[in-house]
Amino acid sequence: MLDLTGNLQPKAATPAYIRETDTAKFEQDVLAGSMQKPVIVDFWAPWCGPCKQMMPAIEKVVTEANGAVDLIKINIDKYPELAEAFRVQSIPAVFAFFQGQPVDGFMGGRSEKDLRAFVDKVLKTAGVERAGGDAPAIDPEALKKLLEAGQLFFRDGKYDDAMATYSTILDADAKNVDALAGLGWCFVGQKDYETLTEYLANLEPEEQAAPRLKGLAFLLEQAKDGDGFDAAVLQAKIEANPKDLEARYNLARAAIAAADLAAAIDSLVELTRRDREWQEQKGRQLLVSLFDAMGPQHPLTAPGRRKLSTVLFS
Repeated sequence: MLDLTGNLQPKAATPAYIRETDTAKFEQDVLAGSMQKPVIVDFWAPWCGPCKQMMPAIEKVVTEANGAVDLIKINIDKYPELAEAFRVQSIPAVFAFFQGQPVDGFMGGRSEKDLRAFVDKVLKTAGVERAGGDAPAIDPEALKKLLEAGQLFFRDGKYDDAMATYSTILDADAKNVDALAGLGWCFVGQKDYETLTEYLANLEPEEQAAPRLKGLAFLLEQAKDGDGFDAAVLQAKIEANPKDLEARYNLARAAIAAADLAAAIDSLVELTRRDREWQEQKGRQLLVSLFDAMGPQHPLTAPGRRKLSTVLFS
């Protein structure tokens, strides 16, 4: 599979799923983060001997989970307000969160064996099981929740969060087509066709044959064809002559080349409204092909189809 760029791949020395947080980032790192997968929060301080003793062990067992759980560290000397909010009276203090809520925790030092049991318990609470010491296997219900979370992030334009969610799924199931497609469409959302091209090229043939992944390949082809058009020039031509349907069609192609699918849909719907039979329904055919490429999961597909239906049946 493709190396999923610097945002998604943990560094060798400090994995992305083990990190410090602060008051400003707490909500994103812990509460929002736990909507995707379990998050363990470790309250510690530099002067705390048991904290220093336990830290390597808890980092080790979290690393063994292969990204199925995050470890967020909070230095109470720097952020006492967070310790106060959780009524931390002694350290180390460890809390586990899932779906935005605390689900388990303890205070005081623990052995590596006890920490491993704690992490396993947290994973089971989230519906995640270890798979033979390798990447964790996600049960169907947890998988469904993760896919739904990824789709919600994508719908809201939170592409980094969506990509992190899909990557969590792929850590456990590298062949999950929904997650593979979700990642690809995030690259489109980020208007990064270059990375998308590399991404698709690194997929296996059977993965490339999946409908939503084939849709991404179709989008790249259309983007390549529309790359030579100047949207500003085409817009000026349309303003000068609203009946210039060739300009509207090419404006849609330019929008696809710019990964602005909403603008492409609007241009093609308007072209169809003005003349649905133009050049043997060329505009409508491209629009329907675009909907098919995006698939029903894409947040623009359903409203776009409704716009087209309004034009066709009005």
